Amino acid sequence: MSTGNPTVFRTLNERTALTLLLEHGALTRAELETHTGLSKASAAEVLRRLENSGLARKAGHKPGNAGPAAQMWALDGSAARVAGVDLTTRSIEVSVADLTGRVLGGHRTEATGDARLLLEETLAAAGFRLDELDQVVVGVPGIVEAEGRRLRQAVQLAGWTGLDDLPGHVRLENDVNLVAIREQQEHQDDSFVLFWVGAGVGAGAVLDGTVWRGVTGRGGEVGSVIVPDPVSKGRVYGHDGGPLGALLGAEPLAALAAAHGVTAEPTLDGAGRALREADPRFLSDVAARVALGVSAAIGVLDPGLVVLAGPLCIAGGEPLRALVAGRLAETPLVPVTVALSAVDGNAVLDGALCYALDLTRERVFQAGTAGRTGESHP
Repeated sequence: MSTGNPTVFRTLNERTALTLLLEHGALTRAELETHTGLSKASAAEVLRRLENSGLARKAGHKPGNAGPAAQMWALDGSAARVAGVDLTTRSIEVSVADLTGRVLGGHRTEATGDARLLLEETLAAAGFRLDELDQVVVGVPGIVEAEGRRLRQAVQLAGWTGLDDLPGHVRLENDVNLVAIREQQEHQDDSFVLFWVGAGVGAGAVLDGTVWRGVTGRGGEVGSVIVPDPVSKGRVYGHDGGPLGALLGAEPLAALAAAHGVTAEPTLDGAGRALREADPRFLSDVAARVALGVSAAIGVLDPGLVVLAGPLCIAGGEPLRALVAGRLAETPLVPVTVALSAVDGNAVLDGALCYALDLTRERVFQAGTAGRTGESHP
């Protein structure tokens, strides 16, 4: 950790202290000294400034072997509030958390319409105002420009308006990218490809710990990639091939199931039931299509790990995972581990909240106490 009097050194010291409080929870002054190498006086001064600015708070005492119990400090969650949002074709769901990541509330509204109005109404039902949040991340099933301000393409969001006119602290993000951000917490790998099959198909690439969005935000949009159909029964394309999105998703997989004599409605529930029945011929053909979809990304990115996600991959479960892994092992590609997503619940919503927290912590920790008042603290 840096020491010295200039403002830049004070801010660096504060950022490091805040990061340690986030990673380790409450710490005593002596523990902060141990982690940072600061002197007793410097560590005490950092904690004083953080507490006075509302970035840290006293958090009880830690009993010692001898003498009085040592005072502990923790990150003050009230320093910022963020929200993650999952906006779908039929609903909007929000989850609000403080700077520590503690969830404060949430709500779901079954409706579509004006995005800002419904976002404000849903947040109000959860007990919060849009203008009191430091960062909001909205997950959408569409192509989002890399800076997160505008949609490039969102054919699934025909019932929504105003998505390009949200306040500056509201950022849009592709829903599958947010699932990849959430999935990062479950793996030690810094690079992986997440392959999503639900109502449609998509992918999220994480390279060296960062989601790759591409120059225009189209990174991971694999649905339009032209591929052959690797199956014989229920084949959709001839030799010229066609978009991958027409081979994977609820409707294409329900049609493939029907070709194998498995009754399946062309819905997520219907295709999911067919996958859980695990008819060996049907499941083998699904695995062939999935393996084809991820093979191009493996050949180019060499991630080492592929995570199968989305409701239909989860419905296929371990039998589907094993078949996809077997298909990939037969190719000349480098060895790759194939895993099922380990995330429970609404991964888009959780990923949006994770991303909102990452963005806010970066700003708050980078600015330190100087950012609380607009000028450096004495």
